Amino acid sequence: MSTVADLVALVRDITDLDEADLPTSLLRTYFRDGYDRLINLERRWPFFETSVSLETVPEQRDYPMSTIGDGNLREITSIVDTSMAGNRLHLVSIDDAERVWNASLDAPSRPLYFVEWGNAIKLYPKPETVYPLSIRGYRKPTYTWLTNDALQVDCDERLHTAIAYYAISQAYKRQEDNEMSMVYKQSFDEAVALARRDLMRPPSHRPMVYNGGSPGMTERYWLQQLGRTLGQ
Repeated sequence: MSTVADLVALVRDITDLDEADLPTSLLRTYFRDGYDRLINLERRWPFFETSVSLETVPEQRDYPMSTIGDGNLREITSIVDTSMAGNRLHLVSIDDAERVWNASLDAPSRPLYFVEWGNAIKLYPKPETVYPLSIRGYRKPTYTWLTNDALQVDCDERLHTAIAYYAISQAYKRQEDNEMSMVYKQSFDEAVALARRDLMRPPSHRPMVYNGGSPGMTERYWLQQLGRTLGQ
């Protein structure tokens, strides 16, 4: 694992440029640029997975993302009602939700569906009481590691050196050494591609089936299993 101080030291060891020739403040800018470039390749990096909790408010439909957990939730993959008679909420489009729950039909009840709209979660129907919800998703990247030398770079350690390679490429470009700049830009691209391929690969115990998604038990299967044990 690397801190921004480790990245600065690596860049200076390779380029042999001191503070006068390559200010640390500029290096931090290069690190930020390289970090953004690799992060923007995927919305669902595994190292951004997170779980948070939320309690609903009676007759409140909208819950801004900024008020959930630490406020850095970027994308939601699952919402589960964890009360005694709970269930997993289904994601629907806002058009479908507004077509069903409107006017006199919009009566408060147990939430069964949710919508992501306007950087907020909308629950349908809106809750009539307090329900505990467990939310899984992906958080936003953080940048405090750029200014705090005690913090690790906010990504998988296999991408840390790639960020240094990008900064080195930009440093050589600043020195008008286009050949070395291209060499390290290629190293950055290769390092990111290799790490990305491994990080985003489906787990070996859960292979991906093309046109079928991940194999798993269907809703029909579970209903059949439930029916066999009812009354026992």
